[in-house]
Amino acid sequence: MKKVFFLLVLGLGIILTACNDDGQSHEDNSDDEQADSLIPVEVNVLVEDEVPLGEVTLKAEVTHDGEPVTDAEEVSIEVWEKGHEGESEKIDATHVEDGIYEISYQFDQPGTYEMYAHVTAKSQHVMPKHEFQIIEE
Repeated sequence: MKKVFFLLVLGLGIILTACNDDGQSHEDNSDDEQADSLIPVEVNVLVEDEVPLGEVTLKAEVTHDGEPVTDAEEVSIEVWEKGHEGESEKIDATHVEDGIYEISYQFDQPGTYEMYAHVTAKSQHVMPKHEFQIIEE
């Protein structure tokens, strides 16, 4: 009986030690991710307040801790005419350089438009809103 109890205690000790080692390496990775998530991701919409009618390049600059983010999990731009948010279009943006992501969008009529730059990076989701005018030249 003592041998069986000893083997059970020894086996339990081995299992707990193995679980503790796995938890420690996972915890180290979590600490790095938590440190990144404490520094906010910043998104700067690079769209003028007045834009000419036609095909327009809509851009967003993504930075983290002052450095360009070139590997964001998601960057998309959602566009709609003001007052018609339910008719928005959401388009995946392409990274072009130094943390700048862009899409091309065709505006067929002048008016006031709004957009969200949806960005997921460094375990954060940021979506600044920007309003601009499409004007006839």
